[in-house]
Amino acid sequence: MDHFKYLVVFCNILTISFDNVDSACTLSLNKDFGIPSPVYLQNGEFLVPNKTSSDIYMKRSETLLVACPGDKRHVVLANNSAQSNALEAHCIINDTFRVERWIGSFKDITCNNQPWFTAEETGQACYQGAKVYRVGYQIQKRFHSLYEACFDKEQAHTHYVRHQLSPGARITQYGTRPQFTEGNLFGKVRMAELYKAKNQKARLDAILGSDMADNYVTKKQFLTRGHLAARADFTLRAEQRASFHYINTAPQWMRGNAGDWAALEDAIRRRVDSQDSTVVVYTGTHEVLTLPDSYGKLQQIYLTADANNNPIVPVPMYFYKLVYDPAKKTAAAFVSVNSSFFNQTQVSCLSFCDDECSRHKWLKWRSNDGTHSFCCDYENFVEKIQYLPKLDVRGIFY
Repeated sequence: MDHFKYLVVFCNILTISFDNVDSACTLSLNKDFGIPSPVYLQNGEFLVPNKTSSDIYMKRSETLLVACPGDKRHVVLANNSAQSNALEAHCIINDTFRVERWIGSFKDITCNNQPWFTAEETGQACYQGAKVYRVGYQIQKRFHSLYEACFDKEQAHTHYVRHQLSPGARITQYGTRPQFTEGNLFGKVRMAELYKAKNQKARLDAILGSDMADNYVTKKQFLTRGHLAARADFTLRAEQRASFHYINTAPQWMRGNAGDWAALEDAIRRRVDSQDSTVVVYTGTHEVLTLPDSYGKLQQIYLTADANNNPIVPVPMYFYKLVYDPAKKTAAAFVSVNSSFFNQTQVSCLSFCDDECSRHKWLKWRSNDGTHSFCCDYENFVEKIQYLPKLDVRGIFY
């Protein structure tokens, strides 16, 4: 009997001691997050990992809002429907969380289907009749925006996309590549059809002359859906999925997309991480690509035409990224000519600023991709690209 009393006392002491310990939950991005992955919010903002690792650290009793926005979506707890599309998950210890009365492993908190992201017009004008749209998730009567796009519905063309890039963004979850979505922004234009090689060849032949498309569209070189705000700039799967909206794309030749452009995206993520400073990135397109027709005359390239036979969905001449650090008030612009078909004389004429790339030792272009890229300081850049929001810039982003 005395032994039983001692055992009870010991257990009570142990319980009191345990309650006083600030036990932490540690979640690995690629081990402890279930699929289909919900949207995770912490203190009303998208969840971000620790800057130095791919882990999420939480104190005991801290909470995450786990959400599955969209029609007929709801949270699933270990294969049991919670009948709600947003619930609080409370850290207990390690990867164990409590959701209402349910207690279990964090990776067992999933959605019954992929969360649904949306693009909605803000009413703000941006450039030549285009409007600003925000893309993100509607959760509990609040819209959580991931990026904004200056989009022209008549041309089915995005001038630029604005998003934030934070330290730790080089750390991303792994996942399958989703399909792009049009939402309700492109009317009768079927964007997926436009990017098929068959359509690309038909359009180029129609614009440049019979059989001219074979000079440009091959198995290794073709127009691809060029991400503006990069998928890898977003950490979690649900956020990455929201980047797969056609409003966040423009037609980009494959060699450039997988060459200089990919090198630039990766270099900016690494630089922002090493600088430990959150930046704003404007990624956009400018002018329309021209190619010589069968008579040698330059023709503008569009992927399709509207009902009145007006050309729409332009293939850009330039892709660019303007990186702005609002805390340090520094900026730099990086530009890529969207073609591997121009000779050195032609690309020299297309360079519109003194090349400042020597200032950016952290950036290495992929010189074997056949494209031409260059760097500008802010003032020279906005002399050419005049429609971006005015920024308070006092130095160069190195």
